[in-house]
Amino acid sequence: MTSNAIKVTDFAGHNLYVGIDTHHKSWAVSIYSDEFELKTFTQEPNVDQLVKHLQHNYPGGNYHVAYKSGFSGYWLQRSFTQKGIDCQIIHAADVPSSDKESKRKTDRVDCRKIARGLRNGDLNAIYVPDAPLWFLIS
Repeated sequence: MTSNAIKVTDFAGHNLYVGIDTHHKSWAVSIYSDEFELKTFTQEPNVDQLVKHLQHNYPGGNYHVAYKSGFSGYWLQRSFTQKGIDCQIIHAADVPSSDKESKRKTDRVDCRKIARGLRNGDLNAIYVPDAPLWFLIS
């Protein structure tokens, strides 16, 4: 007899690297493991939605998130950190890029570069100052 039960993969102890290319209306997100790219997709700009996706599809993983500095400021980093997820803000000029990637710049290419750079240890995070009191209260 065959079972129709869905087998859930346990990612406990595995590092997952998430690169986000942020915009006002959407995020391009790429998820890498230590070995290969797992998924690249677009979603609403919502921290809770991304955290839920990670916990549902990659349960128990050690999540590491990075995005480029810009209009988003620090709130994204602080929101991920409050949820127990390591998050770094990267200076855009510090993201390694091949000549081919520079010529065909898209959101999907950018989020993949960030995730891959995070996985490879090629990225240096910028300094994040302490959160203002109003952020800690909310």
